[in-house]
Amino acid sequence: MTFWNRTKAEKADLKAGAGAATPTPTPEDKKIETVLFEDRLQDDFTDRVMLELEGIDIEPAENSDPLELEPSASSIAHHVKRQHAARRSSRRKAWGLAAAAVMLAGSTLLYAQPTLADMVRSLFAQNSYVDSGMKQAQEAGLVQHPDASAEDQGYTLKVNEVIADSTRLIVGIDIYDAKGNPVAGEIQSTNGNFILFDVDRGHIGDIPYGIMTGGNTTTSRFEFVFRRPVLKDKMQLDAYINQIALHQGTPGSDDFSSKTVKGRWTLRVDVDLSKAKAQTLFTPIGISYETPSGIRIQMQGATRTPSGGSLEFTTSLTPEAASRALNGQSGFNLLNYHLEDEQGNVLEKSPSMTEMEFSSRRYEFDRWSGLTKWFYQFDDFAYDKQQIRFVLDSYMIREKSEASIIFDPSKVSPENPVLFEDAGDSLLLKGLTVNSNGVGKISIGGTFSNPNFASDTWIAVDENGKEYRMSVGGGYSPENPNLDDGADLGFVMFGMNSMPKELTIKRTVINREYKDADWSFVIPSSGMNGVIPQ
Repeated sequence: MTFWNRTKAEKADLKAGAGAATPTPTPEDKKIETVLFEDRLQDDFTDRVMLELEGIDIEPAENSDPLELEPSASSIAHHVKRQHAARRSSRRKAWGLAAAAVMLAGSTLLYAQPTLADMVRSLFAQNSYVDSGMKQAQEAGLVQHPDASAEDQGYTLKVNEVIADSTRLIVGIDIYDAKGNPVAGEIQSTNGNFILFDVDRGHIGDIPYGIMTGGNTTTSRFEFVFRRPVLKDKMQLDAYINQIALHQGTPGSDDFSSKTVKGRWTLRVDVDLSKAKAQTLFTPIGISYETPSGIRIQMQGATRTPSGGSLEFTTSLTPEAASRALNGQSGFNLLNYHLEDEQGNVLEKSPSMTEMEFSSRRYEFDRWSGLTKWFYQFDDFAYDKQQIRFVLDSYMIREKSEASIIFDPSKVSPENPVLFEDAGDSLLLKGLTVNSNGVGKISIGGTFSNPNFASDTWIAVDENGKEYRMSVGGGYSPENPNLDDGADLGFVMFGMNSMPKELTIKRTVINREYKDADWSFVIPSSGMNGVIPQ
């Protein structure tokens, strides 16, 4: 039985001084003690403790030694009841001692107020992932505590904390057993469905997002990073969770074990964005640039939110670039850039094309204007507090290609490779092998100029005209153009049952990288409070 959860009779015995033996601390007790007495308490800890104290008289335990604390726990409670509203600003300075008094006051208060136990189960607890944006949101008083819970299979899932602004939503969910005891465990995003709704103006529409999960042994952390800004006052999260994992022991040790419990837990979380909107800095940027090889860039603006910020711009292709691009004007293009401080230190790099497919940084093409709209979210984007420079490093346009090479596979080997040259790529084809499962593989070496060549469209055609769609297998570093330097890479073809007498390798689509740009600018540090509606 944990420190936080006892029967009413046991609490009454303790309150009356029944003299029961001190219980042996459980692992949960030790975790709570560690969090409670860490070097630095959460900034809002005392505020939340004092909120729980309102309307409660704290009486000293009978037969206890007097504690020379000034003010005493009882005087603090009395003071709070009468002066809470008037003294809120000065409370932060003095209530560190009050929090100590609360802890020393002991069992009566803690047993009577079990919600105090919930405070240590937090997104901000020890060993939790907390980025700078989350800390800033906490310091700004934007951590919400919604009343959302669901019970099934003897376990209750409870939403403990929420952080939200126009760029992302972070939710902490805890697990409790049938007696209300906190349980070590976790919830994976793959074990549920999550839907975000816009409910600000009486209509409901899906909000696109990318999701990341994590957490500690007590709180499961769900981060929803929006693919476009959410400029509303309210939002709703519906979570349909069908499986939880319960843990015992220490993760990574021999005594650790995990049990899966399947059920149906439905959580509906109402999220308030109005306070975050009031603390958002909106900075229009009226800067444009046209790259030498045909991308027109129009910077729209930067946004500084409590939990980070975002950068928005549009791109389009010139008529000449559109003629080279796959799908013409609507052809895919991408900027590779970095953000740096005044000393030239890199603060953030744009994601690669491959990362774009899995990250929260998304784009949207408008077929009427021919513009691609970009929305990049950052966990730390304090351009209002330090100089941040946007630097364009390179850019990519997905283009049509007619590059090809014909060779006799029987005459190719690592010692006698075939050279495929196109658009700055010099790929060495080191020989073809075909296994009994009908899989052909061509080992690749050489160097590349286009780091996304693995995502290009490659086709092989044998002497009979049979086509094989080729994919790139293995790994390489986009930062290292030398494929002979530790890379294990090859073209893979399925349905090849025998060694061809002749093989033609074609690249029909290339994600072509251009490095001829020379453009940078400093993001303005001023703006206007609030946000402009969509």
